[in-house]
Amino acid sequence: MIRIYEVYIDIFLAQNVLMNIQLLLLTQLLLKEKIILVRLLAASIVGGIGAVLILILGIGYSVGYILLVFVLDAGMLLLCIRNPFRGKNLFRRLVMGIIDLHGMEFAYGKLMQCADRLVGERWARIVVSVAIAGIVFFILAYRSLVESRQIYEVTLTEEGENAVYRALFDTGNFLTDPVTGKPVSVVEETEATKKWLEKYPQKYKVIPYQSVGKEHGILEGIVVDELIIQKEKEQVVKKGAVIALYKGKLSKDGQFQMILNHSLII
Repeated sequence: MIRIYEVYIDIFLAQNVLMNIQLLLLTQLLLKEKIILVRLLAASIVGGIGAVLILILGIGYSVGYILLVFVLDAGMLLLCIRNPFRGKNLFRRLVMGIIDLHGMEFAYGKLMQCADRLVGERWARIVVSVAIAGIVFFILAYRSLVESRQIYEVTLTEEGENAVYRALFDTGNFLTDPVTGKPVSVVEETEATKKWLEKYPQKYKVIPYQSVGKEHGILEGIVVDELIIQKEKEQVVKKGAVIALYKGKLSKDGQFQMILNHSLII
């Protein structure tokens, strides 16, 4: 007995767009790419239209089909990535993205099969969507927790002179300059920073602060030309950054010599 299935193009398109949104969102989180909702939606719609065209053209599971799917996946990923041709390793990012995307498509299909058996076809898509949403929130929460204690390499630049430190990104550092309102990061005082204070007195700052165990205090500080944070895939450059100098060790084990203000990365 031959079974004949009816496929409604509008429903097929909507289902593919919704699936693409979920899978592309997870892929971007795994690749640590910045999520831009407009780009995510555009890429999902393009992927949905591509799936409809493949269905209409009746392309079988051939080499041409596989190549077309890879091209479609690469196109979706390029649409999702902000400034994809800026920086290095675009090919590696695309390859890893395609691998992640197909891995999650496989997992998505298996989840749908399990959910279909457990709760029926009517509720399967809702159950799987909720499960994927839970995975997304878990990844976001975990990444936020990890990054709240992340250590970066930071370069301070003053009149062509550089000083490099290992800096802790501290979400609890809300210190600001009372005059300009700029965020203040704290660095261990070194010979380099002492010389900068002597050579550029016009950039001298006095930073009042409050801390646990000491209600009020004063830190000397300086405005540097640039503060450069080296992240995994990019550099964050802050011009005219305010730095407070701490006389002592910020880390008992010497893991870091600087504490970044919370607003410099968030």
